[in-house]
Amino acid sequence: MKKTIVYAFVLLMFSLAMLGACAAQKAETKSIAYDNPTYHFTLSLPSSWEGNYDIVESENKVSFASKANKQAGGELFSIGIWTKEKWATEGEELAAVIHLAKIGEDGTNVYTFATPTDVQYVPDDEQKKAEYAKMASDLDGIKATFALQKK
Repeated sequence: MKKTIVYAFVLLMFSLAMLGACAAQKAETKSIAYDNPTYHFTLSLPSSWEGNYDIVESENKVSFASKANKQAGGELFSIGIWTKEKWATEGEELAAVIHLAKIGEDGTNVYTFATPTDVQYVPDDEQKKAEYAKMASDLDGIKATFALQKK
């Protein structure tokens, strides 16, 4: 009887620990869904970015920037949309020398993920610099969430 109670207690504690871990993981994985109907792609941004970024859409490019570092540019990354022909003649060579990676393609376009090649934060402000660095540390995870939508 004592063994049964001990086993039941251990099982209960293990179950509670697992539930707690699942709840903590769920809280950490909350994200901001970004849907671009113009270029037909989606991304997930970390919830910690809430209210801290701007999006600028221009012809064939969607840029994400740190609001706090706007005076220094603030760009964190951009999604570029290339025609397949332009990518074949210019993009592949450019990707070899700058922070540019092909992340997807559809019937007519190639999609790229690019990070800036110059400083985009306020270097004299440690708080703004740290905020930019924290956001920049999330970029690989964001890049991995890129998905094309059906047109």
